[in-house]
Amino acid sequence: MSEQKPIRDQQDNTSPSGRRQAGATPEPTALERASVIGGWLGLLAIIVGLVWAAVVKHFAAVPLGLVIGGVALGLLWLVINISKVVTAVRGRQAKLIFNSAAFIAVVLGIVVLLNYMGARHHIRKDMTQSQRFSLSEQTRKVAQDLEKEVKLVAFIAPEHRQAAEAADRLREYEMLSPKIKIEQYDPKTNFAKLKEYDVESYDVQFSPAIIVKSGDRQEDVVGASEEQITSAILAVSQGKKTKAYFLQGHSEFPVEGTGPDAVATLKRNLENQQYEVETLSLMAQQQPRVPDDCAVLAIIGPQKPLHDKEVEAIKRYLDQGGKLFVAVGAPPAPGLEGILGSYGITPLDGMVMDPQMSLWGQVNVPMVNAPVSHEITRGLGAVILPVTRAFALQSTPPQYPGAPPPPGPKPVALLESSSAAWLETTLEGQPKKDPGEQGGPLVMAALVDEATPASPTMPGMPPPPSGNGTRLVVVGTAILVSDTLVQQGVDVGVIFALKSIAWLVENEKLISIPPKDTTPNRVTVSDRQRNLAIVTVCLLPVLVMLTGATVWWRRRRG
Repeated sequence: MSEQKPIRDQQDNTSPSGRRQAGATPEPTALERASVIGGWLGLLAIIVGLVWAAVVKHFAAVPLGLVIGGVALGLLWLVINISKVVTAVRGRQAKLIFNSAAFIAVVLGIVVLLNYMGARHHIRKDMTQSQRFSLSEQTRKVAQDLEKEVKLVAFIAPEHRQAAEAADRLREYEMLSPKIKIEQYDPKTNFAKLKEYDVESYDVQFSPAIIVKSGDRQEDVVGASEEQITSAILAVSQGKKTKAYFLQGHSEFPVEGTGPDAVATLKRNLENQQYEVETLSLMAQQQPRVPDDCAVLAIIGPQKPLHDKEVEAIKRYLDQGGKLFVAVGAPPAPGLEGILGSYGITPLDGMVMDPQMSLWGQVNVPMVNAPVSHEITRGLGAVILPVTRAFALQSTPPQYPGAPPPPGPKPVALLESSSAAWLETTLEGQPKKDPGEQGGPLVMAALVDEATPASPTMPGMPPPPSGNGTRLVVVGTAILVSDTLVQQGVDVGVIFALKSIAWLVENEKLISIPPKDTTPNRVTVSDRQRNLAIVTVCLLPVLVMLTGATVWWRRRRG
């Protein structure tokens, strides 16, 4: 028998149980253990430095030092453990980790891209009935037509009760146009900005102050209402104000004062929309003449007839392409036939009575729910016309059958009564329709438009001038635009006047911004609906819980 080789009791790289330990991991050295601790400390330092910089909004010395120190500790760990890192990278598990990391990076990239696109292109939907959280269509027109950059510098105290609302409104403006830039400061901490924009005189602790700038033009706004901000943007972007004159001297409704017959609300809204409002007395002139800078002339409720010289002055103004807004008074006030008759509008003697469409059944307060479609009436809703007179509209007939109508003014009905209305000529006693009185529908507001529309041009050619003709709007009651209805909570008449004047001056951007309806929305439910809600909210969840408990108990017993 051959000699058996002795078996060694123990071999290298074997465990006490006799199994070989292939690729045993050597114990880490003290330097490697210290580098791991340093690496974690470096990561913590980087996180603290970045959070610090984000809070103070700039890299100060301390957060910058933390980030640099953290990067240095990370590099030190990488140098000391480079061999282990290379071995780990070559392993199969590292490839799986890298693939997962790449997938996570792609997903994060998509999320970041969507967030970036969402920040650049806002998509919002105001679901409230009155659109109370959205800016008006008029403001959108102003913002979209801006040719130069407009900067809104707002000083808003955070503790002010309107701070959140004002900040949200400014954000809405910024979203409308890339030409609108917003800067917002706390007046208690930004004294340098207060001094730069010279707003120290404003009590910004109690009311937001907004500086609207475009180039060398600046408008100061105390408050943050949409009408104020949009008006200021118009002022700095257009460079000059539109001149509106109100005729005086014939017991017209005053533009100042607090009486019910004043038109102070109309005047204030015009000034908010960057009109310059002045009164005009033609009787005080030796040679009556409407000023050359008059963009629109308003005659509101004259109680005495105009002198012939005044009539001739106004007619000359209209012949030269003037714009006129007229709100006549009820009989026996003058109807301004000498001016309106030249444009095919004849005021009728009497007042409109409408038993079918009237406010609260008051036949002498007609109401128009569906006005004739026009830029002026768009979005108005119901228009109330108390004690209004009517107009007869006439146009020049053709000279012979089949001939085109001759050029000239063509009045158009704007507000009409129902067919059940009549023209009451007997102003004493109870109103009733007598034989011979004119029936409806009756024209209570009309317009004349002789403005020349822009004709198409060849490519590359400048467009021809447009809108240089006469425009006129007449309504049969001056009470419509007075403070009487405003004091009763009805402002549709003032809005009608503002929209009419905006159309007259041929600037659709200068349209009134109606106030938002802040009436809280309530849901009224019946007893049956309330009981059904109780069953749905309370009983069904209890039944689900009992069913689950029953199933669990049966399975446990089985």
